Amino acid sequence: MASLYWAIRENLRMSNMLGNAVYLLQRLRYIWGSEFSRKVKRASEIAEPGEGVALCVRIRDEALNLREFVEYYLAAGVRHIFFYEALSTDDFRDKLRPFVDAGVVTLIENWPHVPVSPAAEHDCVLRCIGSYEWVGFVDVDEFVVIGDNSSIGEFLAGVPASAPALAMHWRYYGSNGHLTRPNLPVIAAYCRRNVAPNRHVKVFVRPGQAVHCRNSHSWYYSGLFSTAVNEKGKRVFGSTSTPITAEFAWINHYYHKSEEEFAAKGARVSILDAVGIRFNSRTPERGQDYEKAANAVEDHVAILYHRARCRQVDCSICAAVANLS
Repeated sequence: MASLYWAIRENLRMSNMLGNAVYLLQRLRYIWGSEFSRKVKRASEIAEPGEGVALCVRIRDEALNLREFVEYYLAAGVRHIFFYEALSTDDFRDKLRPFVDAGVVTLIENWPHVPVSPAAEHDCVLRCIGSYEWVGFVDVDEFVVIGDNSSIGEFLAGVPASAPALAMHWRYYGSNGHLTRPNLPVIAAYCRRNVAPNRHVKVFVRPGQAVHCRNSHSWYYSGLFSTAVNEKGKRVFGSTSTPITAEFAWINHYYHKSEEEFAAKGARVSILDAVGIRFNSRTPERGQDYEKAANAVEDHVAILYHRARCRQVDCSICAAVANLS
């Protein structure tokens, strides 16, 4: 019965018109504000304008991927990363300590809220007001690529001032046929993807205009009909959007990785959000369906983007790619 519910739910979500209507109707719940939105308003009224880009990232047992993730985004122009950690049993502290000491990472350990969202996102927005102009909400398996090799901040500078957020579409990457994880960075190990970009989005938000984190993909913003926009300035109402556009900027989503990594992640219940707790998206059946199309095209764009931007002499990504070459 539960699987039938989720099948119906997913089909309904794929209707653009219905999805837009649901987004606007749900937005009415916050028309009179909330405790969080009032905190945002008060903080924004006394804060100076923020500068640069921050990231908000939820983690659980992601130590293997943390150094690459931080190095990649620092090269992409991100100024600071906030990690919200819960229930990890790996050595995440050791991996992040050099970046914490350098002042480019804030680690919030043992996040007490289950699910982690939306409390973590709300906390991060309040931390960012007055310090950063933008805060992006991504996971450790998601890497933003800017097509002309500019920084993320430079790209966001082109977003209309009236827009509270920019939505970027996913490009889904597959296993590359790997049963286990190669001794390589994610962006080098998995270089095969689906032909077309995915209709799901992730957002970069102007923190002073946030009202409520709706889910991992979308927010509500100040102004009753205010929405995120895509790279072409078109309105994006919720978690998905059509027509899909990924010409200038997008997010490489390394959803599957190796068979071993996919199975390990699917074997545990997600605590990140309410949907993840109730619905396991990483079943063997869904993995097989995903893999049918996710390895169709070879694409090294994330490696090329990082190499074009990285100026760090001891970068682990650049060293691994050089050795591979």
